[in-house]
Amino acid sequence: WQYPAAAPATEGTMVGYLRRRERGQRCLRVFSALPALLLVLWACSAIRSWVVPWPQHQEQATATPTIIAGKRANSRGSRMAMLARGGGEDLRAYAESLDVPADYTGPVYSGPGSIDDAFVDGLLAMYKEQGRLPMKFAYQMTLDVLDLLKAEKTLQKVAVPEGSKITVVGDLHGQFFDFVHMLEEVMGRPSPENPVLFNGDFVDRGVWSVEVLMCIFAFKLQNPGHVHLNRGNHETEMTNYQYGFANEVEVKYEKKMMPLFSETFRYLALATVLEDQVFVTHAGLPGPEERLWEEWFQKAPDEAAGVLMREKQVTLDTIAATDRVVEPNPMEAPLVIDMLWSDPKGAAGYGPSTRVPMVYTFGPDIVSKFLEANGLKYIIRSHETKSTGHQETVKGLYTVFSAPNYIDRSGNLAAVAVLTNKGGSLEQPEFKQFKHQPHPDIPSGAYMPGKSL
Repeated sequence: WQYPAAAPATEGTMVGYLRRRERGQRCLRVFSALPALLLVLWACSAIRSWVVPWPQHQEQATATPTIIAGKRANSRGSRMAMLARGGGEDLRAYAESLDVPADYTGPVYSGPGSIDDAFVDGLLAMYKEQGRLPMKFAYQMTLDVLDLLKAEKTLQKVAVPEGSKITVVGDLHGQFFDFVHMLEEVMGRPSPENPVLFNGDFVDRGVWSVEVLMCIFAFKLQNPGHVHLNRGNHETEMTNYQYGFANEVEVKYEKKMMPLFSETFRYLALATVLEDQVFVTHAGLPGPEERLWEEWFQKAPDEAAGVLMREKQVTLDTIAATDRVVEPNPMEAPLVIDMLWSDPKGAAGYGPSTRVPMVYTFGPDIVSKFLEANGLKYIIRSHETKSTGHQETVKGLYTVFSAPNYIDRSGNLAAVAVLTNKGGSLEQPEFKQFKHQPHPDIPSGAYMPGKSL
């Protein structure tokens, strides 16, 4: 899909919007006879399809039953999802048929039970030396993670018992050497005693996205109940093909492996609630009820806040009932795109995002209403670089970003957020900061289209 172009503003800002809306209401009366006409046209097209099948019908007729079982709204996403989902058994057979290089001396994967501390030690050590996990194992591990994620929910609920803690990790973006430093020197590896929530954007831009992702998958397979994964806006097809991950997969493995990663990303949770107190999502909160987008919004965001409204609060139950197994689309899956792309702002109400059309910013009043409606204490999100690695961006909402010196030139510190249950309450998070680490001389973004790799 593509973002729709903004409607031209021909009569000013708010006044023009109200006039156009009044004309639109009059137009509705003119179009009242359209349903009957459309019904006739549909009937004609149905009869034609019985007589002369459309090309897509013919294509489906030659597909395997497992592929026909898949469903997806957009065309490219549909084909890719069907292959990964419906062809799961075929992919397993294919992975099993792959050879492990004769000179490979790294960790050997033979199912989730084969991942122990020694496996993780070997994986990290191999990646530090620029080694590569055999494609056979990468396929098998990803398929096993996909099985785990299919059993999870759009909104995960995680207990943090009194006296225990959990660490929330923000954007990582394939910066493997910073990621390893974070594990070894800042927060420790995930374990039953040290649970971790990775809050999206594991991949893209950084040139070791495959390595970071496979380490996270190893942690998930080793401790599935203590390693939690939220989806970020860089766990989507649109960004993966634009910001390098898809090309990296093709260079390090093969092109047809990317659909499997895409399908695995679609099953990631959109949000996690910790101890029924803290809401954690990658970007932000649901946008306005009416998805309006006018050219003048960018020029007059304060006036736009008077147009972009939400009367009925979105509940946790609504989020939990949302179909997450989609690519984000503002028209077909608005809540998904909001939680992966939106940002907080200082002023009240909703406003237009400068990132992409049909995505919105939200003010402190939106945060307060959401927390109150759902009986929550505060929100943790990621998605934005912060100079100190963290920030209370608005009251009741904290940002944590875990990729230091982002894209090798931002100069920012990174941080993780540690939440401890004291007396039954998750109080304000403790942030642990860290700096960027030396890495091999490969520039960030080298796998992006048109770049050096």
